[in-house]
Amino acid sequence: MRLLPPALSTRMFPVMRRRCFAAWLLAPLLAGNAAAQLQPPQQPQQQQQPLSLASDPAVLAKAALGAERGTLVIGLLRNGKASYGAAYNPEPLSPPRPIEPNSAEQPMFEIGSVTKVFTGLLLAQAVERGDLKLDDTVGKVLAGKVQGVPPAVAAVTLKQLATHTGCMPVMADGVTGGAPLAEQLRTFDKAMFWAALSRIKLTALAAPCEAAYSNFGMALLGQLLAERYNTSWGELVRARITEPLGMNDTVIPLGDKASRMAPAFAGDRRRPLLDMMAYAPASALRSTAADMMTFSRAVLAGASGPLGPAAARMLTPLARYEGAEIGYAVMVRGPEGGRRTYWHAGLTEGYRTLWLIAPDTGEALIVLSSNARAPLQPVMLAIGKNRYPVSTTEVPVDPKRLEDYKGEYRISKTKALGFTVRNGRLLVRETGRGYNALTPTGTDRFAVATIGAQIVFQRGEGNAVVGVTLAQGGSQLEGRRVGEAVAVPQE
Repeated sequence: MRLLPPALSTRMFPVMRRRCFAAWLLAPLLAGNAAAQLQPPQQPQQQQQPLSLASDPAVLAKAALGAERGTLVIGLLRNGKASYGAAYNPEPLSPPRPIEPNSAEQPMFEIGSVTKVFTGLLLAQAVERGDLKLDDTVGKVLAGKVQGVPPAVAAVTLKQLATHTGCMPVMADGVTGGAPLAEQLRTFDKAMFWAALSRIKLTALAAPCEAAYSNFGMALLGQLLAERYNTSWGELVRARITEPLGMNDTVIPLGDKASRMAPAFAGDRRRPLLDMMAYAPASALRSTAADMMTFSRAVLAGASGPLGPAAARMLTPLARYEGAEIGYAVMVRGPEGGRRTYWHAGLTEGYRTLWLIAPDTGEALIVLSSNARAPLQPVMLAIGKNRYPVSTTEVPVDPKRLEDYKGEYRISKTKALGFTVRNGRLLVRETGRGYNALTPTGTDRFAVATIGAQIVFQRGEGNAVVGVTLAQGGSQLEGRRVGEAVAVPQE
């Protein structure tokens, strides 16, 4: 778990943060955890109106691309109508034609780990058909097909693979980032993948584990689905998702569509396309904003739509995931029965993407960027603050009471929040990072107004502060005080 991830790190494959192609930890709403970024993000040029899903997509596109090179296309679904906007750097010599819905000329992008949503949907379809069950194991599906699977790996279930709770490593053979990660994604064919499966060591003695993002685990899920139907994962996607929905521009091999790929960058550097074989179920799809909007409409339509009951099933939360929940490879934010947001994000060597739907309002968002360092965070942050607002009105507090909160609060084995008092203000920081001032908003309540985060302290015996909850963007994390809590008199 990462409380304050380098969400839009300008480094890509050199480090890859253990979450290679993960949910990409966009911004506080989409950072994979509630704490997201307590440090206020750098903002682009001042916007006259706060960004939200109601904003002009062209305005969103310019904010999301910032000063980075490349092309960025945004698709928005609102009030049943899709609209598109684009940003370019450098700007074309002549004004580009508007992005037209369903146009065969829309630029194409690698969607990275948004591909995992398609793998999750295939699993939901298989469960709906009765062909597989969530508690079916790796060993059961591969029985008589693949030899030498370690017993602990064979016992991992399909549900655990879909929710990243299967104790799987990020990649095979100890790879976590850098050039070896890209090499493995590109070169592993099925024979190499199955051979690597026999060498896989779980991150714990046995599943389930606390959710930890795994490209290998999701690729394994996709390959298990392919084995169940005696076909390829790509063919399953074509036959059961893209062809029925008319998503003709959502493909793995580009064929005659290669010229439509937006040139890829990482900062100012051109990057190659990322072709995959065995890892295809984790990150291999290419698509357009129009196709992804078609997909979004189908999912929003639920059981009565073209995807049938599997569309509703794929959104069903199955496990906890870093302060929130996860369904069939779909990240879930927001309370049960309340305003929920479903999303996934993607990152490759030269592309950065986001897919998001909000069934309560019938809205959808797709962001496709041809620069891996595109600064999407201000856009995502604004959307998160808009969908999950918190009170930021300052309430006077006795500076002496701030001493109650000083100390360290453990969030996970490796992460903690530290609170201190300076000049009559309560400050917070994550392990290894700088302090940020908090705004008091009520009894034991504080806010980080710039990112829409709320911090609430819990008291126990003797009115002592014993814990803290950090809520933001529809997620929340709990922390317990390290060391002895000091009893304080009640007022």
